[in-house]
Amino acid sequence: MKREIVANTFTPTYDELEDRLRFVINYQDIQNRVDFMITRSFIINLISTAEEFIAKHYSTADFKKTLIQHNIKKQESQEKLEHTKSQQSQEDRVLLKTDSANLELLRTDEELLLEVKFFFDINSKHTTLTFNSKNITAKADLDGFMLMQVFQVMKSAIPFIKWGISYNF
Repeated sequence: MKREIVANTFTPTYDELEDRLRFVINYQDIQNRVDFMITRSFIINLISTAEEFIAKHYSTADFKKTLIQHNIKKQESQEKLEHTKSQQSQEDRVLLKTDSANLELLRTDEELLLEVKFFFDINSKHTTLTFNSKNITAKADLDGFMLMQVFQVMKSAIPFIKWGISYNF
């Protein structure tokens, strides 16, 4: 039976040994973490499809409104983080910088990404993004801005020159 998880965080890295993109979902949550491996061919098609989907369902006005909302939330989160950091000991602050170590430490078996589905809800203007492998399904409910961000960070991990892809891709 296929396991379903809710995708909360997205962390793409290039895996040089596999020559694939490793797309880690929920990297700090070992119970709900999945490491999807994405082939060069798949990622090229996926990025193109995602950009077409975003252009079709979201307007610039959606992004401006959402960007303002996200900036307000980000500022509030930053203020809470600053407050929390000032209350923590020096040892605890050092632990906050270990995210990349957790990425490797909590590594799971890889799942080859086989399918990505997009479903746009016209009422909420959110997209349900579903990642499928043979054994796992990961779903995320995202607004237009966050959807765009997922694919922007995914693109940032692509080894453009090595894969013969232009930086303008």
